[in-house]
Amino acid sequence: MNQPAHRHVALLLLPLLAAGGARAELLQLRYTEDFVAQREACGDGHQMACWKARPIAADMSLSVGGDLRWRYEYTLNPGYGGEPQDRWGAWLQRHSLFGDLRMGEHWRAFAQVGMSLANGRAGGPAPVDENRLDPVNLFVEWQGALKGEGRIGLRTGIQEMRFGSARMIDMRDGTNVRRSFNAVRVYADVASWRIDAFSAEPRLTRPGSFDDGRDRSQALHGLYAVRTVAGHALDFYLLHYEDQSAEYVQGTGHERRWTLGLRTSGARGNRDWNLESAIQWGRFGDRSIRAWTIATESGYEFSKRTWRPRLALLAAVASGDRDPADGRLGSFNPMYPRGNYFGEEASLGPRNFFNIQPTLSLHPTGSVELSASLDLFWRHSTADGVYAPNGQLVRSPGNSTARHVATIVSLGATWTPSPGWTTAAVFAWSEPGRFLRETGPHETLRYLELTLQYQF
Repeated sequence: MNQPAHRHVALLLLPLLAAGGARAELLQLRYTEDFVAQREACGDGHQMACWKARPIAADMSLSVGGDLRWRYEYTLNPGYGGEPQDRWGAWLQRHSLFGDLRMGEHWRAFAQVGMSLANGRAGGPAPVDENRLDPVNLFVEWQGALKGEGRIGLRTGIQEMRFGSARMIDMRDGTNVRRSFNAVRVYADVASWRIDAFSAEPRLTRPGSFDDGRDRSQALHGLYAVRTVAGHALDFYLLHYEDQSAEYVQGTGHERRWTLGLRTSGARGNRDWNLESAIQWGRFGDRSIRAWTIATESGYEFSKRTWRPRLALLAAVASGDRDPADGRLGSFNPMYPRGNYFGEEASLGPRNFFNIQPTLSLHPTGSVELSASLDLFWRHSTADGVYAPNGQLVRSPGNSTARHVATIVSLGATWTPSPGWTTAAVFAWSEPGRFLRETGPHETLRYLELTLQYQF
């Protein structure tokens, strides 16, 4: 699509923006929203709410909505000086439109098409930068009632997925192109339990229009159960992941990996917590897999203080491979995590690491949030390398025995001026540690991000 066409798309959407959005909660996974609740704002100056759960025939309703996001990114010394330098930064656009058709009490069809565009990359758009026009969600769903107040459902087709804290499975909202799966998903809500069972293959993203396909080299099958009582959640999950061409310091091979995990999260008074742990086993080629991770976040909000400051401490560790020649792979694999796992600059991924990250957030007004964080990042095993958020090996261990990889300072501000609208600014400074200095390019990385987003 050429540049004038982009302007035509924006002009077509401007009347929708001027019409106002629905007041009910807007979510990252749009198909999980309560469109009936959003419709309650119809006739109250929110015209887009009238397009949610809109009756179109007997026992049929249609909901229409979308997302528009414009982002400017500038990275000084990408890859710590090892990647091409953008001259003026990159201009990223991500837009989507969806329709949700409900038919009777049981059937639903949901379609969402997305357009992701990028300009200004010195080396050309990355795979997560550009996808001109393709479905991001395209599924059919059946839902029925169980005895009591329970329900059961089956969803099949293209769908985005996110579970828990998005440490293992996420739609990767931070990047310009989000992640989708070809999946069959069965779920049940019974009393305090939500149980999902699924079989999925990630979508293979191509930059053209309606040319994405199935990535047959990877597969993910799983069972995820959550019990929620009085705002406290306990998650259990068992996942099986397969990658026919996985890459580690040991080499490239066929990976078949099981993950068993447990997570507890909740809040009590001014305190909140999120603790997750997982173990992994399986085969990498003819070698065995033994890996693990522990991740924690605990916070406290001074709700009666000016600006309601919240202090939090994030601490996490994921195993690395201790010896590439011992016939065992010890590197943890998060499979499909969120892209901005440690921050928006997204230079490091959650493999072979341990980090400590204190954070502070402030709320000067009800619509403004300020945040600051300091991330101290080390290697867990000195025999293993450093990986990118997508799992690619970006720095081999070489002869270095150093653990310290980088120290990252991040500052952020978010303003939500009205329902649906969000503006955000992020600045990050990443200072290379001894490991990066000993193994290759090690310039100081600086990152600036400016975002304007509208959901309707």
